[in-house]
Amino acid sequence: MLHDPSRSAPSADAAPSTVAPGAGDASQRLRVRQVLLEVCVLDDVDLVPASDGLVVAGPRGARHLPAAAVEEVLGDRPGDHPDTRPRLRSWLRAHAAVTHEALHGCLRPLALPRGGALHPGPAWVRTSVGGGALDVGLGLVGAVPGEADPVPLWPDLLARLDAESVAAGRQPLDADAAWCAAAAHLEGAGRAAAQHVERELRARVVEHETREHPDRAPAQAVTVVEPTDGCDALTLLASAPLRRWLAEADGTGLRVVAVPSRMRGWTDLAHVDADFVTAAWTATEPDRRGLSRPALVTRDEVALAPRWVR
Repeated sequence: MLHDPSRSAPSADAAPSTVAPGAGDASQRLRVRQVLLEVCVLDDVDLVPASDGLVVAGPRGARHLPAAAVEEVLGDRPGDHPDTRPRLRSWLRAHAAVTHEALHGCLRPLALPRGGALHPGPAWVRTSVGGGALDVGLGLVGAVPGEADPVPLWPDLLARLDAESVAAGRQPLDADAAWCAAAAHLEGAGRAAAQHVERELRARVVEHETREHPDRAPAQAVTVVEPTDGCDALTLLASAPLRRWLAEADGTGLRVVAVPSRMRGWTDLAHVDADFVTAAWTATEPDRRGLSRPALVTRDEVALAPRWVR
């Protein structure tokens, strides 16, 4: 399992090493096997080891996934990295469950932090938000049992579904058209989110004016961003309408936003210091994590605050 027979043996002329030849690879393969066992037992993913990879069971039958594909999903992450299990779990569940038909009803835009647990890599990215914190690509909502949150449409999964469609005489997914529709959906969700938080702020101002102590400042500095129209809070920051509203709401053109979880963001000035955000990010499951530090949001950019900011 997870041994690729196509790989040649190390050259006899290779430089000597203090580590036994293949010891590191063997240790890594062992740890990956352990993680796959955890995914199978703890996350209820039906998979069986094969001589050159593994087989995962789905509604349309078994899917063979070669060892090279597993290694590509893991990238440079060691087997004991905290991202390894949630990353493999998401990828395997998607391969097991997603069908060609699901692509037409479950596609959504999805923004992920660079280097995050579920980020599929450069091939998945359709656009990037200025500032370098977020990449955006195609995601799926409601297509993968056991995954309540939006998940990425892994590039190798899309390639497999397209190949199956062609073999069955169907048209493969028009990825460019699908992305245009997803981008339009994101803009609409961003407008809806901006309208929602504006209504919330106005309601707080009205409530403040009717309180017994109107001399106290209203809590209008607080803006909570929550999932809207199938887009999580992190993805909504990739929408121009919401960024524009956040940046211009207080007249400064810049807003500090905390999004340690993909499912919730806020601008409460008492809870956006870097240490608090990092602690909240650390306490969040790896596959649900957002940005590890406060984000500086303008009309055009989402950038992580410098590490020296406290």
